[in-house]
Amino acid sequence: MSHSVEFSSLPFASHFKLGRIRLNSARTLNALSLDMIKTMQQQLQAWQDDPYIVAVLLEGEGEKAFCAGGNVVDVYRAIAEQGDQGAFSQHYFGHEYQLDQLIQEYRKPIICWGHGYVMGGGMGLFMGARYRLVMPSSRLAMPEIKIGLYPDVGASYFLNQLPEHFARFLALTAYQVNATDACELGLATHYICDEAYQELLDQLAAGTLEDNSHEHVAQHIERVLHGFTLSDDLPLLKPELIAHEKELEKLMSGDIVNIYHSFKHFDNDSPTLMAARHNFLKGSPLSACLILEQLNWGKGQSLAAVFERETILSVNISVHGDFCEGVRALLVDKDQAPIWQHHSVIEAAKQPLATFFNPPSMMAERPSYEAS
Repeated sequence: MSHSVEFSSLPFASHFKLGRIRLNSARTLNALSLDMIKTMQQQLQAWQDDPYIVAVLLEGEGEKAFCAGGNVVDVYRAIAEQGDQGAFSQHYFGHEYQLDQLIQEYRKPIICWGHGYVMGGGMGLFMGARYRLVMPSSRLAMPEIKIGLYPDVGASYFLNQLPEHFARFLALTAYQVNATDACELGLATHYICDEAYQELLDQLAAGTLEDNSHEHVAQHIERVLHGFTLSDDLPLLKPELIAHEKELEKLMSGDIVNIYHSFKHFDNDSPTLMAARHNFLKGSPLSACLILEQLNWGKGQSLAAVFERETILSVNISVHGDFCEGVRALLVDKDQAPIWQHHSVIEAAKQPLATFFNPPSMMAERPSYEAS
């Protein structure tokens, strides 16, 4: 068992158990390694058939993050240093997306404690949970454009549940969403205090259930969570995305070239919105084009279709896109100066993108997970 993930069980409604998964790599902000992904998948599958485990709590060690993303440096090293032509990339992303799909379709309620940074691969875990808890420390983001990737881990599905302008803005800018906006947008289900963790466990442990039916378990969880959302001690953060919705709707209209020109002239008093502008203009132009293409395709698609296509796109972009250069510049050499394949979005938009969505010859068919 990986020491980077801890599994335990806690009391739930007196006679039952709450399975607890704790990401235990605070030094890396709980970045997901392949070993962590596999062990979580195995444990969740085992608990799904355990009648005493009636719900699952997913959390991260340390004060800074639930999970700041996937361990993409391992993917980079396999391609750039070992020259494996994407074999590990297929293995890593394939298993990560199987875990995300398992969480999305899990037969028992999953509660995710989304404190601190919830980014990239962390969002894949978080968004699959039925109960998505945020707090004043929470910062939710899909920052892949900064490393030459694109919002994956099912984002083609869950971002498309938002109004189009918000989906595009979050996907293209690595903007960090606060707890209030997360709840307003439906990315989170409950807003509670950071300090409420132990009291939450105590209240989940208290009380009784007639049986372990999904309905009764969910009712107990929802009664407990409802009490925390009414707390007088809860500091309310000002919404920002909602407050600037009209500006963002205009900014995100049209094709990727229109958006590029709009960003070039965008000015706002908000430091976070201007940081988002910077992220877009300094991010991978190729990724920007692929992001909009993928979001447009993902509208109305099933989870299974999304994960299948994301696996193909992730392998292709890691081998042939800007991924290796982005990871090198931001996470390996840390010179913060990536040299992208294209100088601007206008140049990248002229390149045919279809090859990125075609299965590479080395790719075997992705094993699918079906909830039973």
